[in-house]
Order: sequence, then C-alpha cells, then structure tokens
Amino acid sequence: MKPPKKHSIEVTTKIGCSNVCEYCPQSTLISRYREKMGKEKDTMMSLETYKKCISTVPKDQISFNFTGYVEPFLNPDCADMIIHTHEMGYDLLVNTTLMGLTKEQWDKMSDIPHDCNIHLPSGSYFEMIGVKTPLQYYESNGKKYPELSDEYYEMLNYVISNPNKWRINFHCHGDLHPLLNDLTRYYNVSIRDINSRAMNILLEKKDKVPPEQNIRGKCPRVYQNVLLPNGSLALCCQDYGLDEIMGNLLENTWEEYINSEHVQDIRKNGADLCDYCEEEIDYRGQEKWVEWRRPQQIK
Repeated sequence: MKPPKKHSIEVTTKIGCSNVCEYCPQSTLISRYREKMGKEKDTMMSLETYKKCISTVPKDQISFNFTGYVEPFLNPDCADMIIHTHEMGYDLLVNTTLMGLTKEQWDKMSDIPHDCNIHLPSGSYFEMIGVKTPLQYYESNGKKYPELSDEYYEMLNYVISNPNKWRINFHCHGDLHPLLNDLTRYYNVSIRDINSRAMNILLEKKDKVPPEQNIRGKCPRVYQNVLLPNGSLALCCQDYGLDEIMGNLLENTWEEYINSEHVQDIRKNGADLCDYCEEEIDYRGQEKWVEWRRPQQIK
C-alpha cells in the first residue's frame, strides 16, 4: 500500500459522548478505555497535554482532524486546542455537531481559514444531537421525530450567519432531520455512509469480513491514528475497542513513534482489527444493517 502524501491525526478530546448516536459504540469505548488506561482523570484531555503531544509532530507531514471518537467541543478547552494547532502552522479540519460549542468559542476561532464540517441531526437514526431534553416528539408522515431545541437552532443559525474564515460544509447520516429540510434549499448536505465500526457496535463480533472485501494491508486509515486524552494513539477511527494502541506521544517523540517496530509492522501489514472492518461496506438501504441496531432503536 502506498502511503498518503500527508498523514493525519484525529483528536479525541475526551472519552464519552453525550450525543449517544446509535451507530457510535460509545459504551465499548468507555469500558475499554477504563480497562486499558485506568486513570479516571485522563478521560478529559488538558490543553497542556495536547500541546506536549503535538510538539514534535512535523507540520509538513501531518494534519489534525478534530473529530476522533467524540464531539470535540464537549471538552471546554477544544477551541484553545484548535487555535494552538492553527498558530503552530498545522493544517486542520473540524467535525462538529455543535454540541458544547458556544458563540464565544466560535468568535474566538474567527481567524481560522480551515474546513469545518457540521454534522446535522438525522431523521433516520437515533441521536441526541440538538434535541430537546427531556425528549419531546412530533409526528410527520406517520413517523415520530425528536423535537430540536431552541438553543440548537440558535447556535446553528449563529454559525451559518457568522462563518468567519471557516469553509463550512454540512453532512448527516441517513435522511436529514425533517425540521432542517429548508437548509437544503441553500446548502448542499452530503449523506455519510455508516458501518459497524469494525463490528465494535455489536455485543459480539461476527465472523471476519470475507476475503474479497477484506481491506487488511490496503487501507490508508492506518496512517490516520487517533490521539486519546492520555496521549495514546489508537489505530484508526474504527478502533472504538482500542484493540491496537500504537504508542504514546507523551512518552515518545513523533520520530520515535513512527519508527517503532510496531507502527512499521501495522502500516505494512495491517492489524487483526482490519479483518473485522466493514469500512467499504455500506449498510444504507439494506436489511443487513438491522443486525447491529439495538432493538429499541428500530422504529
């Protein structure tokens, strides 16, 4: 596999996401992080930890993507991390549901000329993105949808009205929440694929992906490791079970990390997790995806 011209690091600013999207295996992540990492205080990344982790990372080789395994702005220091990343000269990308983001933080980041992908609420899958709490429902065309909160509308409208230097894009999983359909009159909303996150969404993994669909040793995501709050790097965006901890940037420089025998082997041959990865398999519109939905979420 030919490595990409520029690698990226996904930043997980904390462990545990209140969006509780049904296609995101948060319970697996939380339990495995506690099991493997131990310290409760390390579930929230500090600004000082982040600065130290990226201090030896080369700017011409690596970009940063604030997404990881969580909504990044659920960490109150996220805006400062993004600003620091920009000031250090790195390319960066932000993926956000807007949850946790404030107007003050958005204005604070006004001079950052990078992409911001806004993940909008879905009309197909259960999420807590932007919804009223306690949950309230309305019915449309025979189907019930969670009501969206006034606070969410206000923040979304503020970002749209004040894009600053950000290049803003929109996406959702499945159909867009019907209360936001008017957005499509003015903006393109792309539809993202979903999969089982290397079967981490399942209570028990199924058999390995068939050979003709197996991407082991052929997937560029092994060059897109995920930075965790304690400085560890997980294999990729599918590794919610933290099966492959590649190293730790609080303990090693970037050069020590990428030249380690373990990292070199994974980049050449893939990992056992890859045998279960369904990255290239799209479940939209298929009966197969029902296999990994929790029964109470199928409506």
